[in-house]
Amino acid sequence: MGTTFDPLSEAKEIREQLGSDRRRLILLCGAGTSQAVGIDGIAELSAHVKAVLSGTQQEHYDRIVAELGTDSVEVVLGRLRLCGELVGSSTTAEVNGFVGQEAVEMDRAVCRAIYNLVSIDPPKGLKAHAEFAAWMNSIQREYAVEVFTTNYDLIIERGLEVAEVPYFDGFVGSVNPYFASAGIEMLDSDGAGRIPTTWMRLWKLHGSIGWRRAKEAITGAEKVIRTAVVPTDSDDLMIFPTRDKYSESRRMPFVAFHDRLRRLTAEGESLLLVLGYSFGDQHINEILYSSLRANNRLACTVFLYESLDSAKMNERLVKPTTGIQNLTIYSPDKAMIGGVLGEWTKPPKPPDGVDAWPFWDEIAGRFSLGDFANVPSFLNLFIGARPLAGVPSAAAPET
Repeated sequence: MGTTFDPLSEAKEIREQLGSDRRRLILLCGAGTSQAVGIDGIAELSAHVKAVLSGTQQEHYDRIVAELGTDSVEVVLGRLRLCGELVGSSTTAEVNGFVGQEAVEMDRAVCRAIYNLVSIDPPKGLKAHAEFAAWMNSIQREYAVEVFTTNYDLIIERGLEVAEVPYFDGFVGSVNPYFASAGIEMLDSDGAGRIPTTWMRLWKLHGSIGWRRAKEAITGAEKVIRTAVVPTDSDDLMIFPTRDKYSESRRMPFVAFHDRLRRLTAEGESLLLVLGYSFGDQHINEILYSSLRANNRLACTVFLYESLDSAKMNERLVKPTTGIQNLTIYSPDKAMIGGVLGEWTKPPKPPDGVDAWPFWDEIAGRFSLGDFANVPSFLNLFIGARPLAGVPSAAAPET
C-alpha cells in the first residue's frame, strides 16, 4: 500500500499553520477565486473577447493565435502591445501585419471587452469573498496580511468593502487615486511603516480593470490612476503586465508588486497560502520556486483545484518542485507533503451536531478546499472568525 494522508489531520495542521500570529501571512489568489463565483477564467475570456471584436480585428486575432500557438487573450495582448510600442505614434508604419495605430486600437478594444465581461456582479454573489475578507480581518497577527492576486476583476476589493475591511493597494488620493511607489517603499521590512498592520495589503500582479494610464492636465506627467469610470475608446487599461522592454511608466506598478512578492517570500518566516492559482504564470512560478529553495523559513500551502496527476499540473508544479520540502499541495484526490505524494483516506465521522466536515466532499470522496467557494466556510467553522454582519454563524466542529 502506498502513502496515504488523513484529511482531518491535515485540516488540523492547516489550523496550526494559520494560527501562528508571529509568522507573516501571504496569500496568492488566482483566477479560480473568481471563477468560483461565476466570473470567466482566461479560457472563457479568450473565446468571448474575440467574439465581440470587429471583423478585421478578429482576423488579426486569429493570425496572432496561429503565429504564437496559443489562443490566450493575455498572450495576444502581449503581441499587440509590442507592435504598438514599435510603431509609436506613426500612422503609416507597418509592423507584423498592423498599419499605424491598428495594434493600439485593437489593444484598447480587447481591454474594453475584458472590462465588460468581468465588471459584472458575480452570478454566485459576493458572500464567499466577503466572508473570506472578514476572516482575514478577524485574525490577530504581528504583521499585516498581504494579498497578491493575478485577477483583474474587482471581486476581492468588493468583498473587502462589503466586510468593511480597510486595505492599501499602492494608490493614494481621492479624486483620481494614483499609483505612488513611495507608498510601497514606506512599508518597511517588518511590515509596519506608517500604514496600520490592521489594514490588508492588496497587490494586483496582472493589473486591474480599474487602472488607466493618464496624463496630468497641468504638468503633463503620465500616471497610473485607479478609477471606477467605464473606459472609453481612447482609454488605456492596465491589464496584464507585458514584459517586453517598455518604458518605466508602462511597467509600473507591475514591477513594484512582483518585486514585493519576491522580497516577502525570499526572507523571514512566512506562510504562503495559494488559492485558485493554476501555476500558469512562469514569472510568478519562478519567484515562488526560487524563494522556497532559498528560504527554508518559508512554508507554502497550495489548495489545488485540479488533480496532481494531470499533465498540466505535473509539468507546471510537480516536476519543477521536486526535492522542495517546505511545499504542501492539497488536491482533490491526492496530496504532496514534504515531497511525498500520497492519496487521501476517508476522514472519520464528524462529531454529533456537525453534518459534514468543511474540508471534505462526502459524496465525491474528495478533499474540497481546492474550490475557493468552500474555503471561507472552512476557515470560519474550523478555525473560527468574527462572523460577517448579517450572515448567521454556524457552530464550529469539535475536533
